[in-house]
Amino acid sequence: MYMSRLHSDCWVWLALGVALTVSCQGDSEDPLIGTPLPAPVAPEVVPAGPVVPPGSSEVNCDRVVPGGAEARLLTRLQYDNTVRDLLGDTTSPARTFPAENTLLGFGTNASVHRVSLLLAEGHLAAAEGVAAAAVARGLDTLLPCEAGDRSEACVARFITEFGYRAYRRPLSAEESEPLFALFQQANPLWGFDKAIELVIQTFLQSPQLLYRPESLATVSLVDAPAPADVGMERPVALDSYQVASRLSYFLWNTMPDAELFSLADTGALADVEAVRTQALRMLDDERARATVADFYDQWLGLGQFAGLSRDAAGAGPANGFNASWADSLGQFVQHTFWEEGGNIQALFTSPSVFLDAPLGELYGAPPGQSDDPNRAGILTQPGLMALLAHADQSAPVQRGKFVREQVLCQQLPPPPPDVDTTPPDPDLNATTRERFRQHSADARCATCHRLLDRVGFGLEAFDQLGRFRTEENGLVLDTSGYVEDGGDPNLEGDFGGALELAGKLAMSPQVEACLATQWFRYGMGRAEQRSDECSLERIKLDFAAAGGDFRELLVSMATADAFRFRPVAEHDF
Repeated sequence: MYMSRLHSDCWVWLALGVALTVSCQGDSEDPLIGTPLPAPVAPEVVPAGPVVPPGSSEVNCDRVVPGGAEARLLTRLQYDNTVRDLLGDTTSPARTFPAENTLLGFGTNASVHRVSLLLAEGHLAAAEGVAAAAVARGLDTLLPCEAGDRSEACVARFITEFGYRAYRRPLSAEESEPLFALFQQANPLWGFDKAIELVIQTFLQSPQLLYRPESLATVSLVDAPAPADVGMERPVALDSYQVASRLSYFLWNTMPDAELFSLADTGALADVEAVRTQALRMLDDERARATVADFYDQWLGLGQFAGLSRDAAGAGPANGFNASWADSLGQFVQHTFWEEGGNIQALFTSPSVFLDAPLGELYGAPPGQSDDPNRAGILTQPGLMALLAHADQSAPVQRGKFVREQVLCQQLPPPPPDVDTTPPDPDLNATTRERFRQHSADARCATCHRLLDRVGFGLEAFDQLGRFRTEENGLVLDTSGYVEDGGDPNLEGDFGGALELAGKLAMSPQVEACLATQWFRYGMGRAEQRSDECSLERIKLDFAAAGGDFRELLVSMATADAFRFRPVAEHDF
């Protein structure tokens, strides 16, 4: 199991110091110490069945082939939600943590979101503040005993029950005994309240809380091989507690609730239909809306609105719209996900726009929700068009790159290091399309810019402020475009502006497959691997069969083999 060396050392140092003291006093005989809550029932695992991806004759989908399961460090959002649900703390302490590193656009990726010294210091400060606040609110609301009970038996019960929720599973004796010993040492030195506070601090800084490890647990091997036959073809079913955590952090970005814990206690989440039922239930919860918002924030790169600077075409700075643009985009994606269609067609073709008073004045439209006949879907939203622009002009290259990488999942190579990527200066006697013709003059750049520019030119009806236009510098705009090598024959060829491009994308299997892949990357906390091929293809097929319905996409992902299994490891034998 991957674990930050820094967090590991801190935890080992603390636990070792307590354990050494306990060893001098003899082993505790208190039957409450280390008493676990109900142990998980070993699941009887039944693979979901064969799926044969098109063009994938080399992969045997008759057996489950899960991708890697590296321990995932909680993101800032997940940390704040976890301490909220664990201790009722709504102060959002993770707002001071450093931002996550990103890979493929997402900060949930375990291979790059790792602990740093600055983050460890943030965890320490947050643990101290959250623990102190929890104790200050009153121990009688914190301890699972009758009011005023300050016995060691009550503390032992608190460690067992609080630890069960904090670690998202029952504690072992090796985990609970040092925590109880810590209390016993601190109580006579600093008093009962401070001793409980230190125990909570220790929980909050432990790797078991800060990470979501999945390689050590009570598991069931599927067609278990001998140790000499260990390989990626041999799967291990996640236990019910691990499935509960995967579900809760995927759909809610927080710890499991009481119903998930109850099902985990009985091992019920080993059944794929039980997982499906829970996923549907969880999507009806308000917490799912926050997760959808987080996905779109990262997929669209809305963090770039911080410090965004735009010029109103000679009229001076127009920097007061950043929050309005971000909020407008957020309302649009929530509306198309939960209310208007809830599918890929709504995302790419809805004419809805959401304007506050400043944006209403900028665009000459009434505030609130309205339908704009000049807009179709996410690509024409005012906020996204302003985001995908330069300070003083539109940016066909950026817009084409967004379509290629975020909508079609095509990774393009960076430009040669000696090529000047500065956009040409605005010219009052030419349109942006005419000025960008220089890209095709350099043979080294022409190939990529043929793919980028001819898509981006189709979005030229929107300037750097996201305003619709038909002219630029008094010249009639040419908003025609062309898609080449889009990965889908239905996309190929000419299109006459943003509305036609949106219509093509809305009906494209390539776009459907890309959106499924983007959600997979976000929810699994890693890039897709070859070993995920069968599961990911099943997810894509389910998404297509549901008509691009996003709720069905998330349910399909939660029930996929890649979500419920992990690779076998040497310690499983």
